[in-house]
Amino acid sequence: MLPPISLAQRRYYAAGSLSAGWRWFGIPTSLGVACIALVKLQRTLRESAKENKESNTWQLSLFRQLSTRALSRTWGALTRQEIPTWLRRPLLGFYVWAFGCKMEEAEEPDLVAYSSLTELFTRKLKTTARLIAKECQLVSPVDGTVLHIGQVTNGTLEQVKGVTFSLAKFLGEDITSTEANDKDLQYIILYLSPGDYHHFHSPADWNTQVQKHIYGELLPVAPWAARTMPALFAVNERVLISGTWEYGFFSMVAVGAFNVGSISLEHDKELETNVKGAYEMGRWSKKALGLGGLTFRKGDHIGHFSLGSTVVLVFRAPKNFSFLVTPGQTVTYGQSLGHIISQQKVGVKF
Repeated sequence: MLPPISLAQRRYYAAGSLSAGWRWFGIPTSLGVACIALVKLQRTLRESAKENKESNTWQLSLFRQLSTRALSRTWGALTRQEIPTWLRRPLLGFYVWAFGCKMEEAEEPDLVAYSSLTELFTRKLKTTARLIAKECQLVSPVDGTVLHIGQVTNGTLEQVKGVTFSLAKFLGEDITSTEANDKDLQYIILYLSPGDYHHFHSPADWNTQVQKHIYGELLPVAPWAARTMPALFAVNERVLISGTWEYGFFSMVAVGAFNVGSISLEHDKELETNVKGAYEMGRWSKKALGLGGLTFRKGDHIGHFSLGSTVVLVFRAPKNFSFLVTPGQTVTYGQSLGHIISQQKVGVKF
């Protein structure tokens, strides 16, 4: 017969059994961070859905949790670092190969001449590389891909088929109620890939009166992002110049993007984008472009991005205006984008 077990022994064995039944395991830091990010994402989705039904997709909410502005500043600093001469050809050559840069069109085709990635990104073209179409009223301001074209309907634009954003939010003001109704409000969205020529030029003969810098996020603007992030272009930081052409209102908007926080204008050397501490959604600065504004002719150089991004044109045109390009089509700066079938022009004279 077994000896009796005391109360103290029972407690000891019970405690031992309990502790033996529990084992603690560590988890990777990345998994813990991912769980926290998921909880925060779900909260942001709920808040975003309450504030703005246009921008409540999980992709948009996820990217808005990342410090894309700080990351873009870091990337910009890295790309401005001088590359040792011996490393330029292999490093820059890999970039040229990966993104299909056409160095034969560059003013300087020798990669060794570029001391940094930024210099390669902002390379200039040979003067003979592009011809400006003279026979049409609207030409492409960039080398890129047509993301979408169309008419502004009920104050909204489509960034891709079926995905819309507000024109008033995009431009920072509502122009639909102040313009004549005998002309349509047209738009075209042009995407610049990392391998494209990164400068933008005047798309028409026009006079600009106002420049506006609208603060915002720096989210990706590639076609996949445009399909999954509603109101993307009305969320990102952007620089707008607006005025008039022969048919009324005309505006050109350079939209910043992830890793593309730098937008430069030739006529405004003081412009600074993606400045630390300057970010505040919905805030913008506006300046008049001198007495009488600035007059641009088709093909005139206006500015550049430090990497590929997006340019959006919004303009009034007669009922007989017709685009000459389609979504998905590749274009080069100076190429015909649209024309007026009849030459009945009204408005500003040049």
